[in-house]
Amino acid sequence: PLGFGLAAIGLHLALGAGALAGLPATARVLLALVGRVLGPGATIAALLEPPAWWLVPAWGLGFGVAWNAALVLATRAVGAPFTVLIHGAVAADLLLWALALVRVAPWRAASAAVIEPRAFRLGRGAGVAVLLAMLAAGVFAGRVGVAITWYSDSPDHIATIRRMLEHGDAFPSDAFYRDAGESGVDPRKALWHPQVALVSGLAAADPIDTWRRLPALLSPLFALNVAALGWLLAGGAGAAVGAWSWFLTYGGGLASQPIRETVFSTKLADQLALATTVALLWDLARRSRRARATAVLLGLSAALVHVFAAIQFALAFGALGVGLLVRERGFGERARRLLATGLWMAAAMLPWLLWRAHGAYRPVNPIHTEPQGLLTLWDDARIVGIGILWEWMGRLWVLVPLAAWGLWRAARRNDAALYVLAVSLVVALVIFDPPVVHALQPTLGYLLMRMIWMVPLFGVLAWGLPALARRLARGPRTPATIAGAAITVALLVPMLRESARLFVRPDELQRDEAAMSPLQWRRGLSWMARHLPPDQVVLSDPGTSYAIPMATSNYVMTLVDQHSSPNDARALDRLLDARDALDPYASWERTRQVIDRYGVTVVVVNARFPDVPHFDYWAPSAEWAADARARLDRAPQAFERVYDDAGFTVYRVHRAALAALSGAVPRPFVDRYDPRTATVARRMGDDRPALQWAMLWPATAAPGDTLHGVFAWRALRPLAPGSYDVAVRFDRPLPDGMAPPAWLAKPVRKVIERVRHERYRFRADHLPVAGDYGVDLWRPDQVVRDSFQLVVPADAAPGRYVAQVRMLRQPHYPNLRLSDYFFERDYFAGVPIGGVTIAPRHGS
Repeated sequence: PLGFGLAAIGLHLALGAGALAGLPATARVLLALVGRVLGPGATIAALLEPPAWWLVPAWGLGFGVAWNAALVLATRAVGAPFTVLIHGAVAADLLLWALALVRVAPWRAASAAVIEPRAFRLGRGAGVAVLLAMLAAGVFAGRVGVAITWYSDSPDHIATIRRMLEHGDAFPSDAFYRDAGESGVDPRKALWHPQVALVSGLAAADPIDTWRRLPALLSPLFALNVAALGWLLAGGAGAAVGAWSWFLTYGGGLASQPIRETVFSTKLADQLALATTVALLWDLARRSRRARATAVLLGLSAALVHVFAAIQFALAFGALGVGLLVRERGFGERARRLLATGLWMAAAMLPWLLWRAHGAYRPVNPIHTEPQGLLTLWDDARIVGIGILWEWMGRLWVLVPLAAWGLWRAARRNDAALYVLAVSLVVALVIFDPPVVHALQPTLGYLLMRMIWMVPLFGVLAWGLPALARRLARGPRTPATIAGAAITVALLVPMLRESARLFVRPDELQRDEAAMSPLQWRRGLSWMARHLPPDQVVLSDPGTSYAIPMATSNYVMTLVDQHSSPNDARALDRLLDARDALDPYASWERTRQVIDRYGVTVVVVNARFPDVPHFDYWAPSAEWAADARARLDRAPQAFERVYDDAGFTVYRVHRAALAALSGAVPRPFVDRYDPRTATVARRMGDDRPALQWAMLWPATAAPGDTLHGVFAWRALRPLAPGSYDVAVRFDRPLPDGMAPPAWLAKPVRKVIERVRHERYRFRADHLPVAGDYGVDLWRPDQVVRDSFQLVVPADAAPGRYVAQVRMLRQPHYPNLRLSDYFFERDYFAGVPIGGVTIAPRHGS
């Protein structure tokens, strides 16, 4: 460890001096992570003596993060920009290394003391398997990279890192908005983002490239930390199975994004929380001061990365404590040790948590604070939506309850098995207990959904698969063992097959994400970064606005949906103001009002979205962009076009000329309501517009054909701002006259669809009038025409389908009812608007 720490200091000096500037950006970024984080971490590992040499990089990541966090906080305490650490931190690293050298001298004896042969011994086969899992994780994460799309969190984080580098502030309030003030402080971002900024500055790499490349090294370290838990569960076999099961199943498998999001503070906190757990379990067994200090320091590191780790520790270690009390039938030696170490950990975290709670956590953003992601059981009894199980673990969640009894039997002798069981139970009791959800939801909001991440599915597999293999090989082969093996294989094989396919050929994943990535506008964004004066305030649609601070030093006046700070009370107002200012049919007075309110100096109209993105409040369509651009072009004296690249158009605002403009163009899709000739409105609730009439064509179509429709909506009274959605659904009866009971109709249909490889229902959702005219602006004297189109799925069964439409008002993560999972007449069922006959395609 000391040799590695000294080499890392040399790397830092070489990078800082520009001696490695000729290397590719990816290499510089990874070397900067080694020099800035892993090197100091290894030095601290030499002081704390992990029980095995291969835990040095796994735990060294946490030690290094804690060390850099301390340095960042020190710069804040003395009023210096934290960016002085890009070059200045090497002096502190040298002092740390000198302390470690003196403390563990002689060096050779100390290095040998780090390795404890009987602890965490892998064996050659298991060691090779773990190494291969690490390599696979690094290759996949490095090859595919973090998803940067207008639906992902990456542009949010990259923009924050860019602003940190520009201003030297580790807690910027102006990451996106120049006028945000204290409401711009984001409590979700702690002390990992400034460390990414330091790596970016040291590597002389753009924050976009730094963010995309760091998972190539962080993902293998995650696999290594999982292997450590696996070793505690089942020795070398458990380590190998754990590392591979994490890589292939984490967050739903390689098709999902979490495996490549190890650079996110949430995922890094997960990794460090796992390292903390292993260190804590080792402390329960070894009971030494260094083992306790290791657990405390790693726990502090996790909380410094994301404060949610403190909540996770309170629940997980509390549940482990209860498990120890039950197992030992009293307050035994291990329970006392756990309590003492937990109190030390809490004491270490408390100053940081109090400072963050006092200075950062004030959730008032209406987009965030609205209850979401909940499932109503009956009346006011609500839990976290059970769909979160499938979203995070796929069908493999079934293995967790199936393994409970076996884990309990193993937990009589194995603390790690007790931990896996206890955490799984406490998560279920929290997110699926109505009184607990009722108490926690106002404070934690949608963070309740994140608690499912605490369930260590890879731990269940690391324990369960070796145990099943031993029983099948040596007996007893009981019916329960055979059934368990069959269920496990049936659940694992589809996910493993899909993950293997994507590992070999990730081009499909890359192609789909590239179609949703703002990096396809990088030429226009680069022009803005080079040619616009710094600190401009840009007015644009939410998707483009989301990308501008990520790629330039400019500010915006709105962001996509949930990416504003939870503390920003004006987040929804910003979205709606931007919508109104760019509305092709808005009055110039309204546009001027918004531009003056936010100090807008630049407008960007972007027609380069391949499809209309499905945002919550409004979204840019090609038609909207053409109309918005035509409107601005009619006033060139107020909106000077300064750049145009295939529909990515930049205008400079001239306020004096804008002040002279007035008037508006009538909306072509809005008619005046005439009660003498209007049809009877069909209501959909007091908080949504009513349907006046609808049209649907063609009457007959085949799979692959496009269906079209037009709806006429009328707001019976002024409606509140919100996330409105139109669901158009097509249903046909089940084949052969099958008619299951209503309370079981939906799951029966899904089973039949899967067996017969055809569907009897399909649906498409869209924003009302593509978000061009917000529902909150509709007046009772208006009828608003809304259109949609839908491609008939290739596996739609032939037959007569009934079409239904419903206007919904839901938050970002919808709230559903338990009955929606069983009854065909669910939340998305609407009023019938006609039908269509789906005929077989010719030649099929």
